[in-house]
Amino acid sequence: MAGLLELLDKPAVQLVGSAAVVFGVQRLVPTFDPTWYKALRKPAWTPPNWAFPAVWIPLKLMQSYALSLIWREARAHPAGSVALALGAFTAHMALGNWWNIVFFGRRRLRESIPWMLAFWGSIAGTAAAFKPINQTAAALMLPTLAWVTVATKLNWDIVALNTPK
Repeated sequence: MAGLLELLDKPAVQLVGSAAVVFGVQRLVPTFDPTWYKALRKPAWTPPNWAFPAVWIPLKLMQSYALSLIWREARAHPAGSVALALGAFTAHMALGNWWNIVFFGRRRLRESIPWMLAFWGSIAGTAAAFKPINQTAAALMLPTLAWVTVATKLNWDIVALNTPK
């Protein structure tokens, strides 16, 4: 058991483990038919389809590194603050997935708005909860918050453009 604990203290293991969590949780969301999204009316400023993975992959890498920094520093901080940070991060991952299910899977445009807002709030909360443990980890969450701000506006505009008046 001591060997396993020593292994878990290695930064490379923490980074790989964190990446497995961040990228693995995303795989829990089923793949949806892209033709539906392509057929929606979208604002003129909508990023091209290739931009979404081009942005999300680096963001997921930053989230992975941020999570590994929290893992690395966990023993040096009160259990309550670490639990809050990990809980906020878990909420952010779960809400991001749930938004995808509501928007793409269930095709509930209007219902996706509160979930997107909750997702945004969970990212802000994660950054705030990370800050007392590791300021770099907190800062690494901010690009995700910026992108989700754009995604929230896009979500809002798509709802407006596709809701019968």
